[in-house]
Amino acid sequence: MKSKLSSIQRSFLLHISGAYRTTPTAALQTILGIPPLHMQLQFKGRFRVYRLRISLPSNITDIQPQDLDMKATGWSIHTSEHLKPNQISLEDGETNIARKDIINIFTDGSKTEHGVGSAFCVLTNDI
Repeated sequence: MKSKLSSIQRSFLLHISGAYRTTPTAALQTILGIPPLHMQLQFKGRFRVYRLRISLPSNITDIQPQDLDMKATGWSIHTSEHLKPNQISLEDGETNIARKDIINIFTDGSKTEHGVGSAFCVLTNDI
């Protein structure tokens, strides 16, 4: 079944990429960022088992719904709302630049019609 799915997928990968027919299937999958079809089907099957909470036949033992972690419910407070006072500061750090006991991280970002960019700078030991 795996080889049959691979050969079906291969013809589509060749047409999408325009590569030579001698190009290995694994290389086509990697270049195009498309996982092997049998792995996609396996993932979708396992995901359905999880979502539908159905038990599998006894001869399939690799995954059972009760073995999966459930989504946590009841969380009402986002972790970013409870930062430690010394963990991060969004204030202007100009007064703290000379302090040696902290790490200063400066960030900047910009957006133009040509694209988006960002940068950061970490100052330690006066460097």
